[in-house]
Amino acid sequence: MPRLLLTLSLCILAIPTAAQTPPTDALPELTLSQAIAEAQENNRLIKMSDQGVLYSNDAILAAQTQRYPQFNVQLIGSYLPTAINIHIPQGAFGNVGETPVPNDNSVLVTNPKFSGLSLVQVYQPLSKLYDAHLNIELLKVGKRLSEEQLRQQRQQVNTSVKEAYYSLLQTQSALDAAEENVKALHEVDRTTEQFLKEKTVLQYQSTGVKAQLAQAELQLVTLQDTLQTQKENLNNLLGRDVRTDFRVSGVPGPLPEEQDLESARRIALENRTEVRQAQFKIDQAVFSRRLQKAQYIPEIGGQYMYFSPFTIQGFPENVNSIGLSLKWDVFDWGYKRHLLDEKDRTIAQSRLNLTETQSQVVLDIDNRFRKLREARAQLKVSELSQEAEKEKLDAVLEQYKQKAALLSSVQTEESNMAQTAAQYQQALANFWTARSEFEKSLGED
Repeated sequence: MPRLLLTLSLCILAIPTAAQTPPTDALPELTLSQAIAEAQENNRLIKMSDQGVLYSNDAILAAQTQRYPQFNVQLIGSYLPTAINIHIPQGAFGNVGETPVPNDNSVLVTNPKFSGLSLVQVYQPLSKLYDAHLNIELLKVGKRLSEEQLRQQRQQVNTSVKEAYYSLLQTQSALDAAEENVKALHEVDRTTEQFLKEKTVLQYQSTGVKAQLAQAELQLVTLQDTLQTQKENLNNLLGRDVRTDFRVSGVPGPLPEEQDLESARRIALENRTEVRQAQFKIDQAVFSRRLQKAQYIPEIGGQYMYFSPFTIQGFPENVNSIGLSLKWDVFDWGYKRHLLDEKDRTIAQSRLNLTETQSQVVLDIDNRFRKLREARAQLKVSELSQEAEKEKLDAVLEQYKQKAALLSSVQTEESNMAQTAAQYQQALANFWTARSEFEKSLGED
C-alpha cells in the first residue's frame, strides 16, 4: 500500500512537469534573419557603440558655434581702502593763452569708496572662419569614422549571432542522430531480450547491448543540455530573456559570392570596415594638414567694445568703439613648417595603410573562399558515407531480426556507424565555421 501511494504521488507530480514542457513543434521558430534583426535592435553592445556617434555629433554642433560672434561681458567692482593722490604739475595740460593749465601745482585726492566699471566686447572672427570650416569638416570625418566603428560593432554582433545559430543547427543535427541511434539500440535491445528468452544469445551479450543503450541515452541527455545552453547564449546576444525557448529553422541557400571569387573580392573591398576606416583616416589626415596650413593666415576680426567707468567722477560714462583687429605671427623659427611636414608624413602613412589593408582583405577573402569550398566538398563526402553506413546498418539489423546475422555483426556496424556519424558532425561543424567566416570576410551588414 505505501508503495502504491508513492507511485501515485510521483505520477501526480510528473503531470504538471510534462504539461509545462511543450513539444518541439509547438515552440516558436526563429530564423537566422529574425535573429540578426532582433540582435541589431536590442543588443546592448550596439547601443553602447551608438553613443560614440552621438558624441561626434555634439562635437560638430559645438564647433559650428565658432562661426558666430563672441560676446564677452565683464563687471568689475572694487573698494579703495586708502586715498589715491595724483600730483599734476603746473602747465601739465598746456597753456590757455598765456595762462598755464593748471596754473599751480595741484593734487587730486580720491575719496575711499566703492567704484565699478563695465566692459562689453563683441568679436566677430573673419579670417578664422576658414579655420572653423576646416575644423567642422574634420569633425564630420570623425563622425563618419564613429559611424563605421558602430557598423563594425554591428557586424561583430551579426557574426556572433551566426556562429551561435550555426552551432545550434550542428547540435540539433547531432541530437537528431543521437535520437535515431537510441531508437535503433532500443530495437536491438528488444530483439536481444527475445533471443535471450529463446536462449539463442548469452546473458553478457544482452547486458552489453543495455550498456550501449545507456551510453547512447547519456549522450542524448548531454546533447539536450548543450542545446539548451546554446539557446540561452543566443538569447543573451539578442538582448532578450535567456529563458525564452525556441526552435531553429534552416539557413538560406548558398550565397552567390560563394561561386564567384572576383565578386567576393569586390564586395569585400567595398564593405569591409577596416578598408572604410583606413579611407576615413586619409580624409582626416588631409583636413588636418589643411587646418595646419591655415595657421599661416593672419588672424583678422571685427570688434565692438563698450566701456563704462560708471562710478568714477571725471571719466566719461559711456565709451563706444568699432574697429578691426589683426594678429600675425611674422616669424616663428620654422614651427609651422615643421608641423606641416609632420601632417604630410601622416597622409603618406595613411595611404600606405590603406593599400596594406586592401591587400590583407583580398588575402583573407581568398583564404575563406577556398576553405568554404573545401568544407562543402568534405561535407558532401561525409554525408554520403553516413547515408551508406546507415543503409548497411539497417540491412544488418533486419538480418539480425531474422537470425541471419550475429549480434557481433550488428555491434560492428553500429561502431562503424558511430564513427561515420562523428566524422559527419565534424565535417558539418567545419562547414558552418567556414560559412560564418566567409560571410564575415565579405563585410556585409
